[in-house]
Amino acid sequence: MLIVENIHKAYKQETVLAGVSFEVDPSTIVGISGANGAGKTTLLNIIASVLEPDIGNITLQDVPIKQHGAYRGMIGYVPQSIALSSRLSVYRNLEFWGAVRGLRGSDLKNAIEEAAWRSNVADFLKKPLGQCSGGMARRANLAAGIIGNPYLILLDEPTAGIDEENRDLILRTISDLRNQGRIVLMVNHYAGEMADICDRLIVIKSGKIAYAP
Repeated sequence: MLIVENIHKAYKQETVLAGVSFEVDPSTIVGISGANGAGKTTLLNIIASVLEPDIGNITLQDVPIKQHGAYRGMIGYVPQSIALSSRLSVYRNLEFWGAVRGLRGSDLKNAIEEAAWRSNVADFLKKPLGQCSGGMARRANLAAGIIGNPYLILLDEPTAGIDEENRDLILRTISDLRNQGRIVLMVNHYAGEMADICDRLIVIKSGKIAYAP
C-alpha cells in the first residue's frame, strides 16, 4: 500500500500543496487531475522523492520515504519529458537506466527484455532514439521507467502529443501493470483516458484534494 500523509509544499511565499493525504491499494490505477498549477507534478515529484515536502510523510509497503535507498528501489518514474539520450539506441538507453537501478549481467539483460516486451518496444530496440517517432519515444520512455519491475509507477502525462495507436499501446501497458499487482499514479489532462483506465480519480485544486472517492 501507498500512504501519503499531510503533504505540504511551498516555493518562497507560494503554497503549492496544502495538506494532501490519500492511500492506494495494490492493483490500482489512480488518475491525478486538476488545472495547470494545481500541484499535480509537484505531488508526483515528492512521491518520487525528487522533491522533499515541507511537512508530511509517505510510506510504501511500510517503508518510509526517508529510507531513500529501499524506497526508491520500489519506484519507477516516467516524466513528461523524454528522459533518454537521442544519440543512443533504445536498447542502450534501457541498459543505462537498468544499471542505475543496480541491475547487472543476465539480470540486466532479462530486465531489458521484459520492459521492452511490456512497453511494445522490442521491435525497435536497435534504433537510435533520435530516429524514433514521438509515439515510439514515449513507449521507450515508459520502458525505462518500468525496468526492474518497480512496485509503484509514477506517470506524468505518458500519452502527451502522440497518435491514437501509440496511445492505445501505452494504455494497454499501464493496464497490464495494474493487473500484475502494481500501483500506478498517473497525471493526465485527457479526461477520456482517465475514465477508461483509472480505478480512482483524485482532483487537486489550489493545492488541496477537491475530490477523492
